[in-house]
Amino acid sequence: MHTHELKRDKKVIMEWLRRLGVEFHTSFLIVNSEMEDQPVVYANDAFYKMIGYSEEETLGRNGRFLHGEKTAMEAKEQIRKCVDASKSGIVEIVNYRKNSTPFWNEITVQPLSFPEKDFKFTLMLQHDITDRKRAEALIKLQKETYTGIEKGYMLSALLQNICTTAESFFIDGAKCTVLLIDDTELYKIGAASSMPKGFQDAIDGTVVEEDIGTCGAAFHRQEAVIVDDMSTDYLWRNHQQLVKTYNLVSSWSIPIFNVEGSAIGTFGIYFPSPLTPHEKDLAFMEEVASIASLAIKYSRQHEEVLRLAYTDENTDLPNRNYFRTEITDLLKEGKEGFVAFLSTDEYVKVVDQYGHRAGDTILREIGKRLMLSQNLSDNLIARFSDSTLAMYSATPFTKIPDYLDHLLSGLVEPVKVGDMELFLTLKMGVAIVTPNQQDSEELIRCADSALSQAKLQTGEAICYFESEHDEFMMKDLRVANELTAALRRNEVGVHLQPKVDLATGEILSFEALARWTSPELGTIPPDVFIPAAEKNGKIRMLEQNVLKQVLQWMKKRTEQELKIRQVAINISADHFFHHSFVPYLMDMTAEYGIDPKWIQLEITERIGFVDIETANKVFRHLRHCGFTTSIDDFGTGYSSLSYLQKLPVEELKIDRSFISTMHEPGTLAIIRTIIQLAENLNMRAVAEGVETEQDRQTLLALGCKVGQGYFFYKPMPLNEAYLL
Repeated sequence: MHTHELKRDKKVIMEWLRRLGVEFHTSFLIVNSEMEDQPVVYANDAFYKMIGYSEEETLGRNGRFLHGEKTAMEAKEQIRKCVDASKSGIVEIVNYRKNSTPFWNEITVQPLSFPEKDFKFTLMLQHDITDRKRAEALIKLQKETYTGIEKGYMLSALLQNICTTAESFFIDGAKCTVLLIDDTELYKIGAASSMPKGFQDAIDGTVVEEDIGTCGAAFHRQEAVIVDDMSTDYLWRNHQQLVKTYNLVSSWSIPIFNVEGSAIGTFGIYFPSPLTPHEKDLAFMEEVASIASLAIKYSRQHEEVLRLAYTDENTDLPNRNYFRTEITDLLKEGKEGFVAFLSTDEYVKVVDQYGHRAGDTILREIGKRLMLSQNLSDNLIARFSDSTLAMYSATPFTKIPDYLDHLLSGLVEPVKVGDMELFLTLKMGVAIVTPNQQDSEELIRCADSALSQAKLQTGEAICYFESEHDEFMMKDLRVANELTAALRRNEVGVHLQPKVDLATGEILSFEALARWTSPELGTIPPDVFIPAAEKNGKIRMLEQNVLKQVLQWMKKRTEQELKIRQVAINISADHFFHHSFVPYLMDMTAEYGIDPKWIQLEITERIGFVDIETANKVFRHLRHCGFTTSIDDFGTGYSSLSYLQKLPVEELKIDRSFISTMHEPGTLAIIRTIIQLAENLNMRAVAEGVETEQDRQTLLALGCKVGQGYFFYKPMPLNEAYLL
């Protein structure tokens, strides 16, 4: 068919579509599905009226020009797939009018094909369903508010959810606030997270005045107040700098009423451009305000019920019921921590002399000071009995002693009771919480038992509950406490274990291993003190200590013109990703005059779980500076093959767990695969834990050339390694 005939046929079809548009009162448009960008080729008047754009501004453009910040990517893709596949479908999507107002648009996609002419168009019926979506959102919001109240959510969270939902139906940059106003007629921020903090600080706690601010006017007039231009409106004369700083142009506000019809707050919306509400907008705001009123009413009722049920009326501290309930829930999170019972020797004497109110004063003051010293949301303090406070804290158990010292330091000042100032002698019983501990009553019993032991001691005392079950954990706790001092006293030494040529037994290099013998605790195995160092934030200090000793050993050999061999140093993930890691290595090797090529960094393969992209940058930086790298314990993780090829690593170490079970066919296949993998990636495979001649022969047969283990050398002190 000639080109002019094609154009004539398309013209006939377009005339037919235009006639269809006259008859069709529903908004619709037609896109040319044949063209790559699928432009709009026709739209009826109802569609132009709905979006506010003219025909000239619409035709020839892809429908994407109606999309914006609130348009979901999934909806866009769904429309695209329907058009590409010439399939019908119904999609709900947020589009934008010319005035930047978002609206919910239900689009019915219907392919139009003319096989005899080989033309393809797509008809898209358009329905503005914003009213329906607003109604659905209000129903959902009301349900979420009821549910949140029942679950005990904070009022601020409930009100913020209301604000966030309302913002989604207005122009981008709209900011909703709920301001609470009590009998003092001072503003209290109920919800305003999208508002800049500077604006919140300027409003919170100020007096509500009828002629100051949109919300103040709405509260006092008890009706909706609309400000089109805040930069010139009389209501905002005292806050022009605030308006200018945060680009606030127009604002609408309506009062929030309680069931008695009294205003208890305001619901306001602020916009970055001039905007006047339609009647539907104000009706929507009123519905939102009624839900806010519901949240305020029932949340306050719920708070009062909880206060009566879970508060000790004599001290205003949480009571025993609250503590038991909350600790049961917190234990389900599986965090390390402790439960502690605390009392004071002076309590009984004060009660005998001044009465129970004086005893209440002591506990109230202790509780207040403890709460000021804590900074975690999942900590608890409660009055458990007449003379005892109960505590829970999700503190890693290696840090518990320091944390308790910090808490008790806040109690050194005297407490005023009547006309005298009283210095308190505190007793504390502590039960350690492990991640698998779920029995709150057992923890409470243990903490109470430890407090009984503390009371038997003279002066201030902290006693930990200890049992056979807790023995290992308590040793770990003591290890963590001693480790810092041990590093300072140079108690942590370095042993070297050679890596050898499996064929000849020749020493090729060494691995540096930390060893600790404590005068107090005896010999501490590495699998105890290294995890303790990691948990206690001392692992960098430990590994830097090892590096320093290795460099000193190398420098001594260099000065005596002895042979230098490469030494591998194990590096933790925390240390590896620290910003000072590579600069510190460079500084230390320069200080001791050691070429970086003699230092190898061994990193566990689990490093890939942390941040593969950053890890790749660090590995490349190390190579650029002259250091070599090794992946330790290879094969024991889960993501090795997926990231190994991305990392510039020279060596793979086959974990000793595979070597020890090499007689099993499955394990043998794994070892063979790792060796071949290393060879294919131009890496060196090193077998750890070579214990027997049979191990050596098998590894050689599999193609592994380097190994280490007791068959060749045990780890040896630096002075022994010096002789090699």
